Amino acid sequence: MFHHPRDVCMTYMTHMKLSLYFSYSLFVGSMKAFVHAFIPDVYITSTSDLSAELYKSLKSSGCHD
Repeated sequence: MFHHPRDVCMTYMTHMKLSLYFSYSLFVGSMKAFVHAFIPDVYITSTSDLSAELYKSLKSSGCHD
């Protein structure tokens, strides 16, 4: 049971914290993108900034091939 956290060299709790961080970040990013759709001069780089931040977080966590 719960093989995935082990497969990526994380404990259950570490994996849960990282996943919740991603969930929260993506929710906030979604709200910013929604606002940006209607007011283009607001949150101009927020989506690309978030993508870079999440990529960096993912690459620096757990183990990778």
